[in-house]
Amino acid sequence: MEREIPAVITQSDVFFDIDEVDGQISMFDRSFAGSIVLPLSKKMDDTIKGKVTVNDIELGRVWLRTFTQFKNTQVLGLPVRHIMREYGRAYKVLVEGFVDMSGVMMEPQEITVTTLPRKEPVSGYEEHDQVALEAAREGIVLLKNEGNILPLSKGEQLNVFGTGLFDFRTGAVGAGKINPRYLINMIRAIEEHSEFTLNSEVQALYMNGTETVPSQEMLEAACRKSKTALIVISRRSGENLDNSAIQGEYYLSSEEEAMISAVSSTFEQTVAIVNSGYPMDMTWVEKYNIKALINCGFAGMFGGLALVEILDGRVNPSAKLPDTWSYDYYDHPASRNFYDTVDGKPFLNSSSPQFVDTYYEEDIYVGYRYFETFQKAVAYPFGFGLSYTTFGLNITSFEHDDEGTTLNLQVKNTGNTAGKEVVQVYAEEPDGELEKPSRKLVAFAKTETLQPGETQEITCTIPTLRYASYDSDAASWLMEQGRYIIWAGTSVKHVQRAGDFQLSEDRTLKKVVNRMVPPVPIQTLSKLDPEATYPQGALSGFKPEATELAPKANRPKYQDKSSISAETPDTIVKFTDVMEQPERLYSFVKQLSVEELARLSVCGSSGWGMHEKGEAGRVFLLDRYDMKPFVVADGNSGVNLKKPNIGMPTSTVVCSSWNTKLSYEVARVIAEEATENNIHMILAPGMNIHRNPLNGRHPEYFSEDPYLTGIMAGYFSKGLEENGVSSCLKHIVANNCETVRNRNHSLMTERALREIYLKAFEVALEVHQPDSIMTGYNAVNGVFAAADEEMIQGIFREELGFDGYVMTDWGSYETADIVEAVQAGNCWMTPGTNDDTYVLPIVNGVKEGRIDRTRLEKNVWYLLKVVLKRAQD
Repeated sequence: MEREIPAVITQSDVFFDIDEVDGQISMFDRSFAGSIVLPLSKKMDDTIKGKVTVNDIELGRVWLRTFTQFKNTQVLGLPVRHIMREYGRAYKVLVEGFVDMSGVMMEPQEITVTTLPRKEPVSGYEEHDQVALEAAREGIVLLKNEGNILPLSKGEQLNVFGTGLFDFRTGAVGAGKINPRYLINMIRAIEEHSEFTLNSEVQALYMNGTETVPSQEMLEAACRKSKTALIVISRRSGENLDNSAIQGEYYLSSEEEAMISAVSSTFEQTVAIVNSGYPMDMTWVEKYNIKALINCGFAGMFGGLALVEILDGRVNPSAKLPDTWSYDYYDHPASRNFYDTVDGKPFLNSSSPQFVDTYYEEDIYVGYRYFETFQKAVAYPFGFGLSYTTFGLNITSFEHDDEGTTLNLQVKNTGNTAGKEVVQVYAEEPDGELEKPSRKLVAFAKTETLQPGETQEITCTIPTLRYASYDSDAASWLMEQGRYIIWAGTSVKHVQRAGDFQLSEDRTLKKVVNRMVPPVPIQTLSKLDPEATYPQGALSGFKPEATELAPKANRPKYQDKSSISAETPDTIVKFTDVMEQPERLYSFVKQLSVEELARLSVCGSSGWGMHEKGEAGRVFLLDRYDMKPFVVADGNSGVNLKKPNIGMPTSTVVCSSWNTKLSYEVARVIAEEATENNIHMILAPGMNIHRNPLNGRHPEYFSEDPYLTGIMAGYFSKGLEENGVSSCLKHIVANNCETVRNRNHSLMTERALREIYLKAFEVALEVHQPDSIMTGYNAVNGVFAAADEEMIQGIFREELGFDGYVMTDWGSYETADIVEAVQAGNCWMTPGTNDDTYVLPIVNGVKEGRIDRTRLEKNVWYLLKVVLKRAQD
């Protein structure tokens, strides 16, 4: 009988980046954070625990996992980050004792894992690096500074407690990942870029990656060296998995709490640093009398340096929160209608085959709109952030007419340190047939750096349409009669009355057509009866029996009134001909066969293989027409490729700067590095609303407020495109969670849809018309977003004048019908393949009359307009 061959590890050369805290595979399974991943030749029995040692140190835990995302490949995950700490060193890993499904034991196998050499600055990128550093400096928020204990004395020895010192995160995982040329984390910043020293005894306590409560003897010894303790709390976040309202994620773990309790009871002054991709529980700050609090988020390749510069006072913080930080997760009304794997609910990730309904019962009351209107206490309000100096705000004039409001202010630095301030303007609008939130952001501006005693004049202009509310009964944007009060200040809580005006009658500002109407009535929160209307979440959640989208919408067919005329050319028009005569583009499209049109409508797959550079996708080239390449890559915070490049802070951190010029500059640098890497489009900005803090992609998005989101994202889009690279606004619309994102059904009133979720994109398009928009995975009000003709044609093309191309998110056709998506006006199906798998359904759709050839032509024309523009560049 032939002897069965034992399983082997199929990868011989294994490299590990010790600067990468989580690793990309952790986007699918968080337990793989800081791990090397070894593919196996056979499926192993995961009930039999083998043994793994690294340089004779036995790993306490290893994982065998099968990933559906990788064609059901089983891998062995080894968490080694807290053992492999030296750059450029070879480590011997011995794997033994694992048994395959046939009962055959793996023979002991030794492999070598080499850590990557330490990365250093690369010459020629100094200006780009400076923008990344400035974005981090302006995006880190000082939330508490009792007794002005910050900044710290520059030569002080730092007692830093918590694994966050070693697990200091600079970026998200997934599409928002960065691959920086080098980075300065917190340890490197302290050791190489400051006059601080680290208490090595305390530092060593957390090198093994576990939150440890120091002995009282150690605490007292540390306290004798410095009366100040620093605690670092870090949380990962990113694509594919939502976060959870459990200990160790939204809430402190019991180990963290015990450590904080011990430290704060010993030290006179405790400074907490939150290095999280999303807002988390803040009750412990008061409970343990934390004196100072900094939220640094994921601040990019220079996050550690910027943080240390703020700690020692070289930089004066100027950031403001783009979100409300509540005392508790369940203070958010959206928490009742957000799927979270607590209370025995099954774990679901982004690709789970089940359906989940999400009813937006909070309606327009998202973020501060809820907390201010319902007077719910918060830990830190929207727009809040402290400085090492003080500012005075003086209203110098207020004018209002039919066109809008003009507000002039003076901002004076009244303290002793140079710094920047953010002016925020809010409207308090009268209730009528439509109830209103008590505050709505309508304008903001950031000063230049003001020296002590220096004053800057600020003018805020508020167009009348910014006051409008959506009346679905009248299908109109209108201002209702009554008194409008304008407030100006430095957060939603810290404002002064700037002026007011009276409207004697209702005023219709814009008449439209109702679109995307919910297929069922939506119970909504009302301040007129908050107890009876507070969200309950009874209709939301996991639908175990569902096999298709329900409830479905019966939408009327969109009547396309636009037309483009062109004759089919007598001879072949090549793409190079169109480059010289752009007016011939539609003639170029007219000559294409249905098969060729369909082929161009499907992305030519991605470059995520082992030997490719990592781009997200590329337009398929029809060789006989001499077409030019068009390559797209992810990149909210950099160019998401395998080749290292710039690593910017995440969008939430950039938004915390409230600096539109900086948002533009961040994108400008990304565009220049994309061009260097032959990338024609960056799939950014991501700009879904922070409806719920547990959204896994929270750090990739900007804010809970649609106006702030739209302005900052609009300038980001403009920064990309004015510097030679196309942008793509995503994900349209209400793609506000990662859990079962392909089958998550958002149900809401049209008013909430238009005033909150679509409004962010509307504002961004007012700042800059982008080359592309990306539809979300989810369904909205009974139709998958990728196939929503009313949204694509009616709202974006007709109402908002969008003239670029529309694309799907990656793999949307797994749930949204590809024929319906093309007929709706989705121009590019991603990621596609290089065969006819997704081409033939489009060809057959035309033959069967389900797709109009004219619509298919227009889709391709929109796509090729952008390809042409970049080819000409």
